Amino acid sequence: MKYRNILLVDDDTDETELFGMAIHALNLKINYSVENNALNALKTLQKLKKNPDMIFLDYHMPYLDGREFLKLLREVKGLEKTPVVLYSGHSGDLIKEVAAKFKKVKFMKKQNSLKDLTFSLKSILLPIEIRK
Repeated sequence: MKYRNILLVDDDTDETELFGMAIHALNLKINYSVENNALNALKTLQKLKKNPDMIFLDYHMPYLDGREFLKLLREVKGLEKTPVVLYSGHSGDLIKEVAAKFKKVKFMKKQNSLKDLTFSLKSILLPIEIRK
């Protein structure tokens, strides 16, 4: 499995708690960290010695929205190709368009239940042959 270190950027504490429970429910050895501010997340990422394997990014964030964050992230050396999942409660075409404009960016709708979120994360984080 290639996704061992995940960063979640989301300002909603209920969402971050649910995300953590879903990661734990997958019963995989995944380390995840949370940044509740996109601007701080970008500053932290610029200083890290080991980059995350994947970033889950809430599209609607204060200070920097998803599009602005992605644009700046892709300018950081070593993070140009880091996979990002735009993680939003809205499944609007605008967000999907933003995901399509950047390389290695997918879209995932936020889920309201632990079961649904765990299923969605499993489909992103696990190769098809291991999901069964």
